[in-house]
Amino acid sequence: MFDKILIVCIGNICRSPSAERILQQLMPDKDITSAGIGALVDHEIEKNAAQLLASHNYNSDNHKARQVSTDIINQAELILVMEKKHQQVLMQQYPSASGKVMLLGKWHGDEEIPDPYRKSLTAFEHAFTQIEKNCQAWTKKLK
Repeated sequence: MFDKILIVCIGNICRSPSAERILQQLMPDKDITSAGIGALVDHEIEKNAAQLLASHNYNSDNHKARQVSTDIINQAELILVMEKKHQQVLMQQYPSASGKVMLLGKWHGDEEIPDPYRKSLTAFEHAFTQIEKNCQAWTKKLK
């Protein structure tokens, strides 16, 4: 059940790759990937996000941002997004996926995770804390 998990944000360089790497470590038996609605294609993970992952013993190496596509959506069994507007965009562009698109923050009152891109390190730390907490909640639900 839910062995192929896709995490989506906008650029695929901050929030979704962070969640991807955390979930990969928490659930190594699952196929977990990420993509962006408006991806900065082939960009590495943003440096603040990478530093936070590394300082919490998660791997941030070799990430390349990629654009969400019909193939990527169709392969996923569960799609986790950061904000309600991401959910709406995906359901409009890929109506067949609407049943499998959920907020990463679902288990914490449909919490949304704001984009820290081009903001302070504090904004990144706040987003990271939310992402990690919500990844742990999903791990409990999916194990």
